[in-house]
Amino acid sequence: MYRWMHVLVEGRDDREFFDVVIKPILQERYDYVQVWEYAGATIEKRIGYVKSIQAMHADYVFVADINTSPCITQRKGHLIDGHKNMIDPVYTVVVGKEIESWYMAGVDDQACQEFGIASLPHTDDVTKEQFRSLMPKRFNDSVSDFMAALLKGFRVDLARRKNRSFCYLMDKLEAKSKKV
Repeated sequence: MYRWMHVLVEGRDDREFFDVVIKPILQERYDYVQVWEYAGATIEKRIGYVKSIQAMHADYVFVADINTSPCITQRKGHLIDGHKNMIDPVYTVVVGKEIESWYMAGVDDQACQEFGIASLPHTDDVTKEQFRSLMPKRFNDSVSDFMAALLKGFRVDLARRKNRSFCYLMDKLEAKSKKV
């Protein structure tokens, strides 16, 4: 029996993170892994995609930033309601605050020193604006180049310790991949 995993992510930066960091881990556990960027898709297309995943009895995880929601529970509720109850809260992971916090979580002290940036003990509250303020001048305002550079030495073990929502995602993926 083939095991499939679909990861639904908001945008390009999320897809890049999952393609580089998460997909290789999942490929050790699944026969097929698809990362799908849903930001440009209509609600109907998203729901159709989830229905097709469910029809295949494949695993999936729906990932979203917390945005302006005051808490993860409210954000999950908004996502579920907005998708006509087609996404399961068990399969929903909310990034606190934004995906940039995950990029920073896996950067060790040595890499921070090489980039000339502060080493953050915890990254749960890192926003896009804070992330951009940390970006070294040598990247000439190219956030995507900076993100790509951060992922080159990304350490999953460190990210799990530095960011609660990243740890939650990894725990959820590990538990899910063990089910047969």
